[in-house]
Amino acid sequence: MLLELGVYALIAMNFVAFAAFGWDKAQAESGGWRVREETLILLAAFGGLGGALAGQQLFRHKTRKASFNASLRGAVAVNVLVVSLGYYALSSGHLLPLSRAGQQDPLLGSEMNSVYYSGCNAVRAAGKAPLRYGEPGYRSDMDGDGDGVACEPYY
Repeated sequence: MLLELGVYALIAMNFVAFAAFGWDKAQAESGGWRVREETLILLAAFGGLGGALAGQQLFRHKTRKASFNASLRGAVAVNVLVVSLGYYALSSGHLLPLSRAGQQDPLLGSEMNSVYYSGCNAVRAAGKAPLRYGEPGYRSDMDGDGDGVACEPYY
C-alpha cells in the first residue's frame, strides 16, 4: 500500500514538473508570469526529475543556462542519493520489512518457521492475526496481496 502510494506520488510529481517546464516556456515566450527557477529545481529534486528533464528537452527550455543546468545536475545527485537510500532501506528490511515478503531470509527463517498455522483461520483462532513478515508463523502463501501482512482482517 505504502509503496503503491509512493509510485502514484512520483508519477504526479513528474507530471507537475513536466507541466511546470511547459508553462514556464509558454510564459517566457508571451511575456507572462514565470515559474521561479528554484521551484523548477525543487520539483526535480523531490521526485520529478524525469518530468523535469523531459520537459526541458521537449520544450527546449533553459537548456543553455549554465547555472540552471548545474542546479539541475544537483537535483540528479539528490535523486540518485534518495533512490539509493530507499532501495537500501527496502531491500535490507530496515525501513519496510514488507518489501521482502515471500523471500527466505536465513536469519528470520528459523523464527518464522518456529510456529506453523494451517491457514488464516487458525491464525485468527489463535488471536495472532494479522501476521507480519518476520513474525512466527508468517508464510508468503497466506499473504494474498504480497504486502508483507498475512491474514489481514476482513473489511
